[in-house]
Amino acid sequence: MRLSHAELIKHERLFPTGHREGYAGFKNELTSLRDRFYAEFLGNKKPKQPEVNEILAAFDSLPPEEFSSAYELSDDDIQKLATMIQRKYMLRFKNIRRSWALLIQHMPELMSSDAPTRDVLEMSSAHGATLEILRHFGHRPIGNDFPNFLTDKSEVNSRLRRINGVDLTQITDDHGTLAGDGTVDSWLYQPIIESLGLDVRLFDAGQTPYPFESGSFDTVMCFDAIEHYCHPLDWMVVVDEFVRLSRRSVLLITNPVQGNKLDDNPYMNAFYQFQKDMVSYSNAGFECIHAGISRNQLTAYKLAKLSSG
Repeated sequence: MRLSHAELIKHERLFPTGHREGYAGFKNELTSLRDRFYAEFLGNKKPKQPEVNEILAAFDSLPPEEFSSAYELSDDDIQKLATMIQRKYMLRFKNIRRSWALLIQHMPELMSSDAPTRDVLEMSSAHGATLEILRHFGHRPIGNDFPNFLTDKSEVNSRLRRINGVDLTQITDDHGTLAGDGTVDSWLYQPIIESLGLDVRLFDAGQTPYPFESGSFDTVMCFDAIEHYCHPLDWMVVVDEFVRLSRRSVLLITNPVQGNKLDDNPYMNAFYQFQKDMVSYSNAGFECIHAGISRNQLTAYKLAKLSSG
């Protein structure tokens, strides 16, 4: 039976949140929905977001043909990469398209031929597609990289350490990238980066402060990587470091939470708290100006400097 306008008002007065258990029931329902939302995404193979090409088409913004040539790699480099990175990351134009789709959505101010030249730091730049794009538009990009995910011999997991905790440069790894003496001999994407002539600095993002002066960059960005640096209890320390380095903006996109973490209450509680802290971020004149859903999770955040701080 359809309620009249008066009956709707009466019903709302009885149940102001639309829940029979009041606001507490509403909160519990939303908490349950959030957890179910994440779990359903992980168990559902059907895409929950536009595909990369659909995003490019919607913006009518396509990477130029110059990016369609393959990486110039030797047979030895290809063989080396085959043991360390996923096959999809060997395809330059696919890498470019993924990065282009992210930038055109979240950093359109950098994606124009007449955009002012900016100094940009990308953390965990991997194959360097974002750096290539920024260089194409006349910006001055610098990347960061480091083999800081897992070290098989030591059983150290960088995703669970605290910030400034385990020093990975003191560990020897199976790929020969970490020498165990405080140096980094190489990193996963080194052949690709060197073939493109990109500027990538090697340092562990789980150890602060980073080796740059405050305000060195207009923008600092980090895609799908902060969860590799440390436990989410300390992600805000990392974000504050991004802010220290930035003059204008910070763009952060996190990976979806892995399925094996959904029942890890300390991890998930820290993750949820991080979401709240990012949405309400206010530090050094920076505030959150955008928070967005990607892959069924709140994972995209853009901070901008709105005052002198």
